[in-house]
Amino acid sequence: MPFTELGLQQTLATRLLNLGYMRPASAHTKTIPAILNGTSLFVGSPSGAGFTESAMISIINLSTTQAQSRRAYIILSASDDHKHIYEQRLKLLMGDEIQIDIITNLERFAAPTTQATILISTPQEFHNYLEQSSTNRELSYTLLLTETDEMVARGAKPQLLALSDYLSKECQIIICTSKITKSVKSISRSLQYKPKWLTLGPNNKEPRNIAHQAWPVPKTMKDQLLLKLSSKLHNAKAIIIVNDQQYATKLARRMRTRKLKAAAVRAVDALETYSRFESNDIQMLILPDQLNRSISLEGVTHIIHYHLPDNPQDYLTASIIAPGAIHMSIISPNDEERLIEIEDVLKRPLSRNILTNFDYTDKFSKSKHETTTRKKKRRKGKQQTKFEWDPDIPRTWGDQNAIRANPEKTPLEEWSPSPLPSVWLDKNLRKNTKSGSAKNRPSRRDKQYRRNHNGNKFSRTTKQ
Repeated sequence: MPFTELGLQQTLATRLLNLGYMRPASAHTKTIPAILNGTSLFVGSPSGAGFTESAMISIINLSTTQAQSRRAYIILSASDDHKHIYEQRLKLLMGDEIQIDIITNLERFAAPTTQATILISTPQEFHNYLEQSSTNRELSYTLLLTETDEMVARGAKPQLLALSDYLSKECQIIICTSKITKSVKSISRSLQYKPKWLTLGPNNKEPRNIAHQAWPVPKTMKDQLLLKLSSKLHNAKAIIIVNDQQYATKLARRMRTRKLKAAAVRAVDALETYSRFESNDIQMLILPDQLNRSISLEGVTHIIHYHLPDNPQDYLTASIIAPGAIHMSIISPNDEERLIEIEDVLKRPLSRNILTNFDYTDKFSKSKHETTTRKKKRRKGKQQTKFEWDPDIPRTWGDQNAIRANPEKTPLEEWSPSPLPSVWLDKNLRKNTKSGSAKNRPSRRDKQYRRNHNGNKFSRTTKQ
């Protein structure tokens, strides 16, 4: 079924096809027609299943078709960093074919005109705007709340509840949350009027309907990003897939230093490790192999692909084995080609996620143990100053960072060899300059005590 049958414009449907959406997924078929008809939705699904993305696609379509109506399209995010992330996602979905003014600063936002406009804001900023604006009563809103549980965790629940004083029942409210908590339910009761509930239902036959997330990071910072994500996964039960037994043991040791219950599967105690994981004694199981059906997946919430498999069918198999888990892939620039092959198998692109409170520019820092051992092994002597290498500056044998000297060359016609040193010519002098001959050297046989091949001393006796 093409996207045009869901009610999308041909331009937007073509853009989705160019991005890699071969056909609508389950999240698209459930979400897009309902939003285009003006229905309020309550979506309980983890990020990566496609529901939030489907809501953004619907808002793009509505803002272009109903640009002249008195309706404002608002997307609320958890923080300013999240605002930038959703702005980039909107621009990716629109491309150059669709012209929509995306506003992240409320000072530029005005009443809807003929120009298609989408506002991205935070709960606090949008609440302050509704308090100060005099035209808010005349407008109707299509409001999308992304990551509502994250906004509640950041303390935005009072501002979200206060929005009900300015929004009428005619407003269309779409709430997306990965965790359905009491606070999120209270926000739904306060803002929404007869919403339609949608939840993620695992389907083994359609792996593209499962929640997939891609987290790009420099190769040297994979461990740091994994530790940061693991600390955010409260009460989560995860399986981390790596491609090396030695690295699995090293990664488990490092995670335990961060007070995370992690263990690597080894051949000597694999059954004991599996039993501890089933009894929830271990929350992070590091598997140095592909996921198989012999492992009990009861209660597993996340499958983290630290190393992507060489064959994309192995990733597809892991998705089918654990359809109820969130599949997270930590990728470096070298893994981008493998991820594209996985997207071709899933027949849908995977959005690249960015962790807001993580410094991607931080350099990889070595542990104190490694630095101290290297200092001990370093020879004593004058420490050389280190300079940054510049490939445009040639090197010399004396100083590696000095500019190579270019002396004036003597023409071949004017050059003549200098006389050789006398020590090279006088043969007798050369003999006398030798530092002792073999006859004058003291022999080891003259020593009174000798050692045999076992290292024991014995006295040398002369025969009578």
